[in-house]
Amino acid sequence: MAQRLASLDDLAQGQVFELGTLSLSRAEIVEFASRYDPQPFHLDEVAAADSLFRTLVASGLHTLSAMFGHVIASGLISNISLGGNQMDVKWPAALRPDEEVSIRVEVLDVRPSVSRPALGVARLRYLVTRIADGVVVLEATGTHFLKR
Repeated sequence: MAQRLASLDDLAQGQVFELGTLSLSRAEIVEFASRYDPQPFHLDEVAAADSLFRTLVASGLHTLSAMFGHVIASGLISNISLGGNQMDVKWPAALRPDEEVSIRVEVLDVRPSVSRPALGVARLRYLVTRIADGVVVLEATGTHFLKR
């Protein structure tokens, strides 16, 4: 289990948290895509063969959602999260079914709120990397409001 932060004050610029691994099955990929991103290369291997990816791949939105769900389930920020207002996301490579990825969180900056002393703001960078070859499949930077 990952460390559980009790306060924004537990964070410092440069900290890194390794949060384990996850993978998405073909069934999970197709189910998510059917509901939220029904593009052919997320739904069907035959259609995906004619796509840029040449194979069935997870929706980037699914990869992002699975990563963030994993972060919250890890407990790292679950007790102090008050939401956020921005996330910049890049998908440099596709995630195929059953590929195991690791999740890393880096603290870019932390600042207590001047107007609301019970909270603060942290910018966190998320890296999701394929275990097999070290290729990054998701890089995101999020701005979070966290309890102090």
